[in-house]
Amino acid sequence: MAANLTGCYLTVRHALPHLLRRGKGAIVNVSSLASIRATGYVYPVYSAAKAAVNQLTVSLALTYADRGLRANAILPGLIDTPLVARQVVDDPAEVVARHARSPTGRMGSPWDVAHAVVFLASDRAAYVNGVCLPVDGGLAARAG
Repeated sequence: MAANLTGCYLTVRHALPHLLRRGKGAIVNVSSLASIRATGYVYPVYSAAKAAVNQLTVSLALTYADRGLRANAILPGLIDTPLVARQVVDDPAEVVARHARSPTGRMGSPWDVAHAVVFLASDRAAYVNGVCLPVDGGLAARAG
């Protein structure tokens, strides 16, 4: 909870006065696909913390929209990172299985997440507010 929710809250809390002084800004929180659906991994506290990040994001978006601030969240799905290789997947065959679980046939890269964050933080997303955007190759759209 401390890393996944409290850290996000404290970051926003300290950034908010500066953004409000400017009269515009974009907050992009990092949540997880696990916040909105089962991902095959049993991490209930992680899922709950990330769901709280989603609601924090939506609340911020609605509270500060009329003051020039936007807030959105990214919900990464199966992303191929060194942390996954060290902490989530014990068996190399599981890495292959994670790739296969994505509708695209591959896990995403950290760059896929970064590009979505850059878009949401940019002026090109000036009218995007309160969105929890899955970056997951379509996994959230898949039933079951």
